[in-house]
Amino acid sequence: MKVTIDRFDSYGRGITKVNEKICFVENALPHEECEIKILDEKKNYIEAESTNILKESNYRILPICPYYNICGGCHLLHLDRKSELLFKEEKVSDLINKFSDIKMDVNDILYNNEYYYRNKLTLHVKDNMVGLYKKNSNDLIEIDECLICAQKINELIPKIKEYLRNNKSDLEDIVIKRSSLDEIMIIFKGKTDINSLKEYFKDINSVYLNDKLIIGKEYITEKINDLEFYIRPDSFFQVNYEMMKTMYNKVIEYYQKNNNSNVLDLYCGTGTIGMLISKYVNKVTGVEVNSDAITSAKECAKKNNITNIDFILGKVEDNIDSFKDIDSIVVDPPRSGLDKHTIDSIIKINPNSIIYISCDPATLARDLKILKDNYNIKNITPLDMFPNTYHVENVVILERR
Repeated sequence: MKVTIDRFDSYGRGITKVNEKICFVENALPHEECEIKILDEKKNYIEAESTNILKESNYRILPICPYYNICGGCHLLHLDRKSELLFKEEKVSDLINKFSDIKMDVNDILYNNEYYYRNKLTLHVKDNMVGLYKKNSNDLIEIDECLICAQKINELIPKIKEYLRNNKSDLEDIVIKRSSLDEIMIIFKGKTDINSLKEYFKDINSVYLNDKLIIGKEYITEKINDLEFYIRPDSFFQVNYEMMKTMYNKVIEYYQKNNNSNVLDLYCGTGTIGMLISKYVNKVTGVEVNSDAITSAKECAKKNNITNIDFILGKVEDNIDSFKDIDSIVVDPPRSGLDKHTIDSIIKINPNSIIYISCDPATLARDLKILKDNYNIKNITPLDMFPNTYHVENVVILERR
């Protein structure tokens, strides 16, 4: 079936119409003419893939990754860099304007390197092969490297393959984390001989087997500006170091220029934002449900001699009603955004400002629609935290009307 692609959807797929239904086409760019294969037809839409491009977009490039067409990790390696950034800017603008009823321009997207940026990789193991899953399946693709992961992580893949060749094991998953200080953590899940694992990976800073530390320290150390932070196996940390610094410095800049006494840091993770802004405010209180993250946060506050920050272990929605006299709130929620109770409580607390960090512009738009009755949206800044994917991070500054 021959079609012409009209535009992108928010997942980087092409959009056209088939049988009077909207049709989403994988690996198709706006204005391309292509032949498609229908993969699934629903009541209101159709999913398809491009099988032959008859008229190619000027913005199409040849993906440099040999696994791109089968791996599910990246989405936009066939689109040139400038167009990818424009797509993300327009995606944020379209979703905000459509779903929040806010008519405003977003700032230019901030960006950095498009390759070798990820500081975390999850590998899967099957039949002694190491790799990533195919799109929408648990079928394994054996890989030699991942072009969006840090070189130090890629250098470990041959060593892991060698270990599997030379040792009987039944490993399932392997997570590799790297800090900007070149410290490495490897987390093995499954069955293997602990002594052989210790011998092969004795030079690694931190190695875990099934949640048990077997080599080195319990954490690896990350440095942001002049502060040090600890990354443990289960604690969340942004995967793109350079863009993380850009994002955090944008938040820091706001608190440098505005007087705020008491700040609430919701979904605080390892306390990075709270500690980075602590020198510009009177008091910070962080709330986080992950116990590993809170342990790291408390240790880091002590390590960095920060005395005006406290941390609460628990769900945000279970703790937010206890706060009052808060001047500013930082929120960095999961992809699902803010739940109704939390957003209602924030409005009740009535801080002077809210800094909203979001990894999903659709749920961000939904929440801004509620907040805009009480707050002016000062600016929205997209950040390319995840190059070559359709994901885009945002920092939004809101000030009380």
